[in-house]
Amino acid sequence: MHLKRWIGRLVAAALLAIIALTPRAATAAESDLVPLRFLAEAAGAKVEWDGETGTVTVVTVDGVTATLRISETEALVDGERVPIGAEARLVDGRTMVPRAFMERLLGMPVTWDPEAQQATVDPHVVKAFRLVSALKRGDFDAVSGQLSPALREAISEQTWPQIAQSLAPLGELGRPQVLGTSATAVHYNVDLLLPFTQAPMKLIVRFDKDGLVDDFHLNTYTPVQPAGDPPYADPTAFIEEEVVVGEAPWALPGTLTLPAGEGPFPAVVLVHGSGPHDRDETIYAVKPFRDLAQGLAMHGIATLRYDKRTFVHSQKFGAIPKFTVQEESIEDALAAVRLLAADERIAANQIYVLGHSLGGLILPRILAQDKDGLIRGGIALAAANSVLDTLLAQNQIMVETGQVPPQQLAFIKAQVELLRDPAFDPENPPEGYLLGTPHYWHDLVPRASELLKEETRPVLFLQGGRDFQVPVSEFESFQADLAQRTNVTFQLFPKLNHLFTEGEGEMSTFAEYMVPANVPEYVIKAIADWIKSMPQEE
Repeated sequence: MHLKRWIGRLVAAALLAIIALTPRAATAAESDLVPLRFLAEAAGAKVEWDGETGTVTVVTVDGVTATLRISETEALVDGERVPIGAEARLVDGRTMVPRAFMERLLGMPVTWDPEAQQATVDPHVVKAFRLVSALKRGDFDAVSGQLSPALREAISEQTWPQIAQSLAPLGELGRPQVLGTSATAVHYNVDLLLPFTQAPMKLIVRFDKDGLVDDFHLNTYTPVQPAGDPPYADPTAFIEEEVVVGEAPWALPGTLTLPAGEGPFPAVVLVHGSGPHDRDETIYAVKPFRDLAQGLAMHGIATLRYDKRTFVHSQKFGAIPKFTVQEESIEDALAAVRLLAADERIAANQIYVLGHSLGGLILPRILAQDKDGLIRGGIALAAANSVLDTLLAQNQIMVETGQVPPQQLAFIKAQVELLRDPAFDPENPPEGYLLGTPHYWHDLVPRASELLKEETRPVLFLQGGRDFQVPVSEFESFQADLAQRTNVTFQLFPKLNHLFTEGEGEMSTFAEYMVPANVPEYVIKAIADWIKSMPQEE
């Protein structure tokens, strides 16, 4: 089951404190009194009033029970005394308590308009809490009723117990915490922190236009401060528009970045590396695609970046039994090219595709499938030529730098040997094959350079000298295989890692990705200069 592919990452997650309803002193701003029932019921909670004892009982949407009495300054929350922040009062028949207490009790942001006498809570947040609560209880009938038809079709009733079982090693689940909400051209998203006792997780619940859960994305929660906008980008020099790449059921939200002024502009489609990525290709504290988009805009070049299919439609896509990079990335990259070609602000004869990591590996396939000749050329950043050679070299470096134990290298060697066997059949993988979906990995075995040997369009290869994920040996492999080609250009940047940010030392590690950094301006300039050097076609 596809969720199990994520569980292997959970072991490395850092232990964090459980987010709980912890007592804290109320400030003057927090002591504004609000009607308890109005806010609680707006957040989906149940409220009961005992007039004889002056006691209110609240049961929140995620099952937290609180009781409090009029004139008291503490509430009993799941058996623990918690300060209310002020004395609970009865005003005109309403129980009044500080708003800050209600937010902590309900676990979500709430507002109160005293003039309109109206409480406001994001209904999507309430639904997200109900989803988590139903899953926690094992109430799969309740879960099914919240799903969009597309998600209900993709995930069978038998899948839900498997999800619960796969999450069991994470321990007990505490109260969800709202990390934020956002709207894209495809979904309304609610981000929740799920504080399991062993490893916290981040859950993104995606709602369709009808308010139904259309998908959800689950991953380890790593609270890092991402790098800000690159210093070389002037926000007044470009505009960014929300767009939709592709069509249902795989429509993807994206960002079109356009330089200020009159077009038409040259344009670049940005294609992600492996894994479920957002449009910025956010990896811990680094946002390479955001930097590339804003940086290229300063050189008069537009870009289109979008959330990856495995990020937006995680569960629906993962339910496909035999998916390959064709469905994962190639189809969407070509759809992005077509979107640019139909925009009159884009120079139709100057559309390029830039692929990073896995995106660079599949760049030759994208070019080969461009049947309408819409792509002017390609740019490959940290591209692997041979996936199998890359796996071996990558794990060898990680063992040498102490990032993984030697046993992992031994495991990878055994898996690579199975995949190299010409008799490998993805329909019936051999005993001992454990790397992942066999159709996916078998599809990646051919060398990427084979398709480029007949490609006449220009291709630029850029490589970081300190890259341990796709080592320089793969860059050199492309150079050797394409030595007779005059349409390829190679440039090596000694200080850069796999994410194209700088670091110290001979070789980078994963820890370097936790440091906020921007793609250097000289990388932006190298790409822009190459694009501008292309002969203009009529």
